[in-house]
Amino acid sequence: MQYPLREKIGHPDLLVGREQEFRQFRKWLDNIPKRLSKSRAILARRKSGKTAFVQRLFNQLWSNHGAVIPFYFDFAESNIWYPQLAVKYYRTFASQYISFLERDERLVDNPLSLEDIRQYGVTHSNPVLVADVDALHHDRDIRFYNLMWKRACSAPHRVASYFDQRFVVILDEFQYITKFVY
Repeated sequence: MQYPLREKIGHPDLLVGREQEFRQFRKWLDNIPKRLSKSRAILARRKSGKTAFVQRLFNQLWSNHGAVIPFYFDFAESNIWYPQLAVKYYRTFASQYISFLERDERLVDNPLSLEDIRQYGVTHSNPVLVADVDALHHDRDIRFYNLMWKRACSAPHRVASYFDQRFVVILDEFQYITKFVY
C-alpha cells in the first residue's frame, strides 16, 4: 500500500487494531459506486484515533485506485479568511483528484496552484476544472466570497456528476469551520 497522505500518527505501522471498524467502512465504501451509501460522521473523544483512521482510509482508497476517489481536507486550528478557505479547499480537492488520476502521490500534500489546475484542465480536456478556476478568479475579483465557497465545496459533486465518478469527501476537524473562519 502507498501512503500519499502523510498520516499524523507517524509511521504507518503505529496504527493497529480497528479491524472491525475498517471492515464496516469498507462495506460502506463498496456501496458508494452503487449510490447506496449515505453520509457518515465519526464522533469520539479527543485523541481516540479518528484522524489516523480517516487518513488510513484515504491512503487505502488512493492505493486501490478503484471506483471511489478519496478527498481529504483538514480544517486547521488557525484563523483563515473565507475566500482563502475557498481557494485552499479547491486547490486541495483538485490536486488530490489529479493525483488520483495521474498516480502522482506528490500532489496529495503539495497542492497545485489555480493556474496549474486550470492548465491541467485545458491539457486533459476537463472543462469543469477550467470553469472552476475561472469562476474562482472572477468571484474573488468582484468580492462574491460566498460564491467562491459554494464553487469550492460543490466541486466534488460537480466533477462526479460530469464524469460519472464517485468521491468520498473526508472532512477532518470540521468543528473548526465555525471557530476559525472569518
